[in-house]
Amino acid sequence: MAAADVALFIPFRDDMLHPWLDDVVRPLEGRCTVEVYDTSLPFEAQVASVFAVVDQGGWGTREMLDAAAEAGISLWQVLGTGLDHFDLEYALDRGFPVANTPGRYSSVGLAEHALLLMLCFAKCIDTSRANARSGMFYKPITDDLEDRTLLVVGFGASGRELARRAHACGMRLLAVDELEIDEASSGEYGLVDSGGPEDLDRLLPEADYVSLHVPLTHGTRRLLDRRRLDLLKPEAVIVNVARGGLVDEPSLVEALTNGRLRGAGLDVFAHEPLLPDDPLLALDNVIATPHIAGGTQGTSRRRGQAVAENLVRALEGRPILDRITSAEALAG
Repeated sequence: MAAADVALFIPFRDDMLHPWLDDVVRPLEGRCTVEVYDTSLPFEAQVASVFAVVDQGGWGTREMLDAAAEAGISLWQVLGTGLDHFDLEYALDRGFPVANTPGRYSSVGLAEHALLLMLCFAKCIDTSRANARSGMFYKPITDDLEDRTLLVVGFGASGRELARRAHACGMRLLAVDELEIDEASSGEYGLVDSGGPEDLDRLLPEADYVSLHVPLTHGTRRLLDRRRLDLLKPEAVIVNVARGGLVDEPSLVEALTNGRLRGAGLDVFAHEPLLPDDPLLALDNVIATPHIAGGTQGTSRRRGQAVAENLVRALEGRPILDRITSAEALAG
């Protein structure tokens, strides 16, 4: 196999190489090889003889992008969805195709995790576990999701998967999205009300649960700021499996501390990993998980197949799937 049939895999972290690398390599058997970037050697030398780069999580630096452009690579493939820490405009200016693995590949994992966080609050999971261990049976009295109102903010792939599951639980569903939610989609997912970003303030006060499913952009940063948090009822719970920067965390801590909100189920945070003394970790009405919602075995398989398909397409000179042409297109 010629050197031109080699792709370079940039791991996010050495301890997070598997199963992501395996699920890219497996479908490529006999077509091309994938080498792992060695951080002890110059990147320029390693990228010089490859046709594509697979960037796990989109952490490639400008220096890496410059070297890739000089090497004439035919694809910079991000193994992940969010590109909020990737200099997309700079990469596009360098002239090579950039693609990611968008929300449909991780939507099931994200939706299931969001539902899990909602159920943890409805069933008072922390108190229930503590009571079972201490021998205090038949308490607490818990809640149902049925008849509770869920506002899904961002009605793309993961938002729709959550709506499908929440509808099966008998929840009352609201949704907001940048794109118009047509009547057919409203009927399919059982929405009782929906709208665009201009309707968010109107719908927030109705929600018992608010689940975030939008990318982090200039327009969505601190989408739930102090003013919007104050629009929520005290019994409301915020669920975030998207990006931590969507929520004004200091205002959220204040609202959770003073009883303005019932709770928050958070898989993502403005700064990761959280420091041990982060105030969110000290609150009993916060359920925190370590950014694992989309990191399922199924997500890895689906993303790996998509990346493998694009590597083959790049080798054969065919159009790249999920190619990103602008930051605006990604946000939409």
